[in-house]
Amino acid sequence: MSLLPGGLFWVGSDPSEHFSSDESPRFRTQLPPFCMDQTEVTVGAYAECVARGACTPAVSSHSHCTAAHPDRPNYPINCVTWLQADEFCATRDARLPTEVEWEYAARGGDRYLKYPWGSESPDDHACWKHWEGSCETKSYPAGAFGLFDMSGNVWEWTEDWYAAYPWATETGYAKVYRGGGWSRRFEKWMHTRLRDRAKPTDQGAHLGFRCASVPDLERCPFGQADDKHCFAGVLDMQCTPPNAFNGLRCAKPDSGRCLEGREERTGRGCVLSEPETALLSDVEAEAKQVQRVPAPEFNADCRSNFGARNRAYRYSGGTHKARNLVSSRAGCKNRDVGVGWNSTCCP
Repeated sequence: MSLLPGGLFWVGSDPSEHFSSDESPRFRTQLPPFCMDQTEVTVGAYAECVARGACTPAVSSHSHCTAAHPDRPNYPINCVTWLQADEFCATRDARLPTEVEWEYAARGGDRYLKYPWGSESPDDHACWKHWEGSCETKSYPAGAFGLFDMSGNVWEWTEDWYAAYPWATETGYAKVYRGGGWSRRFEKWMHTRLRDRAKPTDQGAHLGFRCASVPDLERCPFGQADDKHCFAGVLDMQCTPPNAFNGLRCAKPDSGRCLEGREERTGRGCVLSEPETALLSDVEAEAKQVQRVPAPEFNADCRSNFGARNRAYRYSGGTHKARNLVSSRAGCKNRDVGVGWNSTCCP
């Protein structure tokens, strides 16, 4: 692991620069010194944990799942669920990094880097546009804080549930992962503020992890801790006038600190006064909202990169999972995705 200094840090993007609206609003917090793995957890390290009975095996049924290649011990383990990643880190008396820790590490703290290495294109800096699968760790130079592959190679699970900024929630339906991966070929997927998410039981060849820890829980900036974390705090937030930050959220000056039906909780902001039952969307129902239109301007790109899938279409409406469901049933593959749309290559 590397020891990172922590300190004051703005999380997220200004609306003028974000790729997705969930990168905003920006908020300011403070981190204690913390440790982060220099590399993504490797095939060899994970196999050792499985061999001593402390971890469950990663999926190895696909050639891009690195557990299928025990002769590649220094490649990042992938095809593991959030639950398996969390379990592995616990065996080291560590945990998955929080979103804020991950972003601080990737951006070089208050250097606020676009990529972990600076502002140059990911070419020659990261494992991306690499159709053969992931790359051996340390194949490219280290970025900020001496960490390798913070962007590229495999996306990385974080500890947090996906939720609107600035507060991490105690429950949710999906966990956040960060960092871009080996199969990405558009630079927007590689920047250090981008957020993505999946259910804790999901896994894939695109997704791995690294571990983190706080070595001295008596140095928590906001004064409280549990057995592995300093409690979070928010010092400021970029609000749209007439709203202003009231110590917990963006609100009008005459509003209460929390909305009605919510109460203040240390480290969590405003939470529901009564527990909320998480509802999973019905993907099949959402699929009925998906629409498809031809996008011939991308046909050439499809021919170059997807072979027989040489016709481009744009899917919109519904959720990302619903669009994936509808397009996969048509034999399509995603060439690019954005907020509310998927650009695909189809037979």
